[in-house]
Amino acid sequence: MTLRTRMITLAASSFVAASLLAQAPPAPQTAPPPAGRGQGGGGRGGGGRRGGFTQFTRPVASQDVLARGKALYDTNCASCHAADLRGAKGTNLLRSGTALSDQHGELVGKAVADHNPKINLVESDAVAVAEFIHSILATTGGQGSPPGRNPAGLQLNILVGDAKAGEAYFAKGCAGCHSVTGDLKGYASKYPDPRALQNAWVAGAGAANPFGGRGGGGAGNPVTVTMPDGKKFEGKLVRKDDFLVILTLADGSRKSIARNGDVPKVEVKDPNEAHKKMVLALDDPENKNMHDVTAFLATLK
Repeated sequence: MTLRTRMITLAASSFVAASLLAQAPPAPQTAPPPAGRGQGGGGRGGGGRRGGFTQFTRPVASQDVLARGKALYDTNCASCHAADLRGAKGTNLLRSGTALSDQHGELVGKAVADHNPKINLVESDAVAVAEFIHSILATTGGQGSPPGRNPAGLQLNILVGDAKAGEAYFAKGCAGCHSVTGDLKGYASKYPDPRALQNAWVAGAGAANPFGGRGGGGAGNPVTVTMPDGKKFEGKLVRKDDFLVILTLADGSRKSIARNGDVPKVEVKDPNEAHKKMVLALDDPENKNMHDVTAFLATLK
């Protein structure tokens, strides 16, 4: 074969190969993994939206839209679906797939348009009803608990007391054991969250808390055991039940004493007894004293 013939044959082969490649179907694309929780889409547990179920991730409409939607719902829907959406003669909207999957009225609006008996609502009114339904669904809790369990957008503020009144109450009921320039200096800085601050001083939780622990006659508290003949043993309680009391004496040794009911007599001193009485004295119908003291302690930066 001559050189010219070989070149013609090679060119023809290249042309045929290029033609076959051009006609071949495109290579299959690797499908993306199904969207799951936190990935968006409709994967199991994803709720159709990134971050969880739709009713918790769907933006809630403005208050004017919700007010209009509630008025329209009460007028046109509540007689069948109930004022609380639980259903009377009609569907329970708290479990309605249409209401749960709807984003901004596209599914609820269609259901309203196809409703029997006929409901005459313009599109914007149907959207307002849908947004009102969404606002109720947004307050439901986990495991199907009812609306109101998880209020949307609620911010709790417990600093509602009068700091001046709290200071006066502190001077009367607390200053005998505590000092704002001593053990309570900078107290609020340890508890920047007002709820944690209130829980700490009322419950006396935490070993480093100057208000002490819960006490209650447990192990480690001072104990006095009085024998039938009047002899007394004093120390730190290790264990006490109806059959035995064990205490650590001043010299570090342990003493175990058998009990028969209330004999011998065991008296356990609660180091927080005064604090517990103080907390009981705080009790009033509106917890005013407690809130006042919390407001005062929150100023001790």
